[in-house]
Amino acid sequence: MDESRILRVALDWEVAGIDPPRAGGGWNTGRVVQHTHESLVEDDFDRAPETPDEPTHVIPWLAETVEVSADMQRFVFRLRPGVRFHDGAVLDADAVVVNYARIADVQSPLYSTVAADLNRTGVETLSEVKALDPMTVEFLHRAPSPDFLRYMTQQDAPGAQSLVSPHALRKLGPDGCTDLAPGTGPFCFHRRFDTPGGSAVELRANEDYWQGRPWLSGIQFLPFPDLDDRVQALKDGVVDIAYSLEGADLDDLAARGFQIPTFSPPYLWYLVFNLHDPAVADVRVRRAIAHAIDRNALSELLFPGATLPARSALPPGSPAHDINAKEHYPYDPTRARALLKEAGVGERVVLKAIAARAGSAQLNPSAIQARIAADLAQIGIHLETAFHDDWLDYFNGWREGATPGVSMSEMSWGMSSDLWLHQILHSSNRSPIGYNAGYAADSTLDALLNSACREVDPIQRMHHYRAADARVMQTLPILPLLSSRRGMLGFSRHVEGLTVVNQCWQDFRGVRLSR
Repeated sequence: MDESRILRVALDWEVAGIDPPRAGGGWNTGRVVQHTHESLVEDDFDRAPETPDEPTHVIPWLAETVEVSADMQRFVFRLRPGVRFHDGAVLDADAVVVNYARIADVQSPLYSTVAADLNRTGVETLSEVKALDPMTVEFLHRAPSPDFLRYMTQQDAPGAQSLVSPHALRKLGPDGCTDLAPGTGPFCFHRRFDTPGGSAVELRANEDYWQGRPWLSGIQFLPFPDLDDRVQALKDGVVDIAYSLEGADLDDLAARGFQIPTFSPPYLWYLVFNLHDPAVADVRVRRAIAHAIDRNALSELLFPGATLPARSALPPGSPAHDINAKEHYPYDPTRARALLKEAGVGERVVLKAIAARAGSAQLNPSAIQARIAADLAQIGIHLETAFHDDWLDYFNGWREGATPGVSMSEMSWGMSSDLWLHQILHSSNRSPIGYNAGYAADSTLDALLNSACREVDPIQRMHHYRAADARVMQTLPILPLLSSRRGMLGFSRHVEGLTVVNQCWQDFRGVRLSR
């Protein structure tokens, strides 16, 4: 590879195994596979947002055209001709059917219980995927599925609907393709190598990419779990692009000539309450905690110019996000103490929490938990946080559900698909089946989410999701604290041709380097 044409990208955690439908390592893995694997539809990474919070536009990609029935239960994809996987396999209807059999057809010999588990939210209404002819595929759903296409664009959701070579699946089996899963993207997986920050990967340009060979000869994704190390790598020219710079001196970086774009990735840093824990089972206690945490100070002191206090469980950059969402819980320690008294909570209570020490878009959990602890101490709550050093271990354990004695956990997540709210809070997704890690089981919320995810009219669907969000903020199964506005991405003046969109990963296929 031409060393002068290798793009180097700093991540905040190492890259997990590359096999998108079986990936559960967080956005860092998704940021890699965005360049190696593709879906039938994708976000339009060539179209900059016209308004600050505009969601990405979903466009046909490996499909040339998409026909959707009025009831949104039938989707017909006409595939793009001339596309091949990195191992030479042809993209045709059979390849698509095989890929979806892996995640949705329990009778198929290529069915993977792991991949199916990770992709359940995106395909749970699918009843049949069949080839109509060699280049046309029909998807039939048991119920209206208006979020089907937008959810299809999600990387490491966990899991993904990015397509993998059918040759590899048949040769290696549905669970044997890690780092051996050829996609159709502009870059191919080349090698994995160790660094002081963890496992890194190098991609090489796909010489036969259907859109033409990219200018870059390769991309290296390099983990730097420590923020100071990421910033220094950017300053020293070790990397050209860095993710997760919130908390750094962004104005200093900008003064040095680095581009620090302001945009609205669909991202939240939030607390998850364990609703099985008697200490926080009373909503008045959860509301007291919400009033006690000074989210404005949390944002301004720890991440100046980078984050915003969150007022909604629908993140910026998602279709139903409301920029004028009501502030339900202004900072008010007096009101917080009154709520605790109403709930019969004694003068001093100890709550236990768990958190990762670092990881995928985790910001600075240690500093955040310390600020939360200081705020809660003002109302008589002593917070004890147990930190986990390994992000993947933390996330996998968190997904299993809150353990007895733990009152709350933290998570950084979000999607450009509103279906995410269903994924993390509907009672059918309670851990360990899904990602409702605090065991929320609210029939009113369930009904609102059911209506939202089956509503074919986009305006009505938005209203349903916003009503569900209002219910979340009223009952507080989770407490949104922060969203990102500036600093999720920074890059050198030498990086040209990058369009930044409102997403948690970006697409570098069109990038050139002027160095």
